[in-house]
Amino acid sequence: MAMPEKKVATLNDLPAEKQLELLKRQSISFLGDGQVFVKKTTDGFVRAVKAPVVLEESNSELAVIQNKTMVTAKGFYHANQIAGLSIITPEKLTLPDGQVVVNPYPMVDPESQTLRKIWVKKMAIGYSPTGVLVVTSATLLYDINMYFIQDLVKKVTYNAAAGRVCMENTLTDDEKKKGIFYKIDGAMGVWADMTNKDVLKAVDTFVNKKQFAERNAQTIAERVALQKHPAMAHIAYIEPVGSEKHHQAKVIIYGFVPDFSQKQLLDIADQAERGEEIVVNGKKAEVIETVGTASTDDMTVDVDDEEKEAQAEPSHGPVKTDLFGGEKF
Repeated sequence: MAMPEKKVATLNDLPAEKQLELLKRQSISFLGDGQVFVKKTTDGFVRAVKAPVVLEESNSELAVIQNKTMVTAKGFYHANQIAGLSIITPEKLTLPDGQVVVNPYPMVDPESQTLRKIWVKKMAIGYSPTGVLVVTSATLLYDINMYFIQDLVKKVTYNAAAGRVCMENTLTDDEKKKGIFYKIDGAMGVWADMTNKDVLKAVDTFVNKKQFAERNAQTIAERVALQKHPAMAHIAYIEPVGSEKHHQAKVIIYGFVPDFSQKQLLDIADQAERGEEIVVNGKKAEVIETVGTASTDDMTVDVDDEEKEAQAEPSHGPVKTDLFGGEKF
């Protein structure tokens, strides 16, 4: 569960006249039609731009989940072409228990020697719409095992023949022989019939999630880091236009051209990881941190392209398994 965090107000939350007034207070001068402007700083000028970005569902930049439209990682990457935030992967991350580990940090099932969970940390470094340097840090747990349990629960909810949610001591000998039981809490869990085609589909998805876990985890963490940054916090959930599968949304993005070297970015990330005050060119930077677990929606929406191709591969006739002495089509 994500830790509570303070809500960050963004420039786009304000009326247009208030936006203009605030930008002028920040020593910002407008050029031409106001789509390009410069910010005066103690060191000179920082070039900036305000531009509309069109995000499209057909390009996998938007996803409709439970009647809400969210911007995917691809959508944030598109918008970041204007925002100009730098994404950094720190060498180390600190787990909630205080343990410092390598980043990303895989957790392997000792029996199968395959991934069960993975921790990853990403940072987004750049300027807010008012020209303030902000560092957002996202530490994410990508729990493949829990995703599989949730997928099984969905399968048995909509197909009684696929299994049931029950107490472990209620299983019959026959059910134990031909199915699997995953605990949810205490003795309660989900039993799934391994001779059912919906359950086999869930297992196939589970295998794909394991295979692409690290890439997907990093993608989701990058999206969260970008989404928490004031430069793009206003586009996390938006109201699109258009028909099903073809929704579009136009968002306004303010971007400052960064002038950081790679070494400066890594130094900033290291300072943030150590909890130190970050001062750049004599000015203190704001740090926003979040720790959480990738949700089922996250893991469904931000999927590696190769995983999508694997999931889309057509079936080539009957699929046989002797795992429980059954055969499926």
